[in-house]
Amino acid sequence: MKKWNLCFLILVILLGTDAPVRAEGAILFRIGQDVSVDEGATVSHVVAVSGQVTVRGFVEHHIVVLGGSVVLIPTAVVGGNVLALGGRIVEGKGANVKGSMTEIDASGIAETVESVINGEWEGWSWVFAILSIFIFIVVLITALLVVAFLPRPVNVVASAIEGHIFRVTLWGLAVMASVVPLAVLLTLSVIGILLIPLEFTLVACAVMMGFSAVAQIIGREMFSLVGKKGQSMLRETFWGLIILWVVGWIPYLGMFVKVCAVVIGLGGVLLTRFGTAQPSAVS
Repeated sequence: MKKWNLCFLILVILLGTDAPVRAEGAILFRIGQDVSVDEGATVSHVVAVSGQVTVRGFVEHHIVVLGGSVVLIPTAVVGGNVLALGGRIVEGKGANVKGSMTEIDASGIAETVESVINGEWEGWSWVFAILSIFIFIVVLITALLVVAFLPRPVNVVASAIEGHIFRVTLWGLAVMASVVPLAVLLTLSVIGILLIPLEFTLVACAVMMGFSAVAQIIGREMFSLVGKKGQSMLRETFWGLIILWVVGWIPYLGMFVKVCAVVIGLGGVLLTRFGTAQPSAVS
């Protein structure tokens, strides 16, 4: 029962329906819904995905919107920068933005990437930090849900990884190398084109299940090192993901570790047929 309560709590935090905001100093995340900061309200940051942000009050720092627009009513005050990726920024007369305002629509993405590469986006490192945190939160919640709803398959995949590390690595590399060529082959027929979304969906599900299994193994080893064995799968996975995320900030090494985790996890999922076959049955 505790694990279901945990999952429900996490979903409420991330997908909460309280769109108008009045909490002082809150960091506001919303997915798939519009957000309104009312006049007289104060929030710290606003990060929204697939929704419009309307500001009448005070945002102390930054506003980041992915797949939506930002509307600044004349009473709005923003202490930092405003970024709309895939949307527009509408500024009412009298709105006060102390930082910069940046719109990046589909036609400007290539130009923006080039600017970042050339080092012209000074002062925007906070954007990438916020995006990294957001992606981590999404991965964290998804992984915890996978472990909560599919504990036995995840455990089977983890056992396969621990007992057949060389084989699962080969399987993972083979699958990673074949995803794009297979998609290209599918484009040769009408039926194949319709199957391309299914292919990428299956790969994404396999990657998520495998990554969860790798995180569980890492978390279990961490608890074993500190002499606290026998923790729940959810707790092991949670701390394993935290470790992967922290290591991921290390230049070069972090990306290498994440790629290895994806490859190994994907191989474990394929070797066990999505956790339906015991490791002994596939050896």
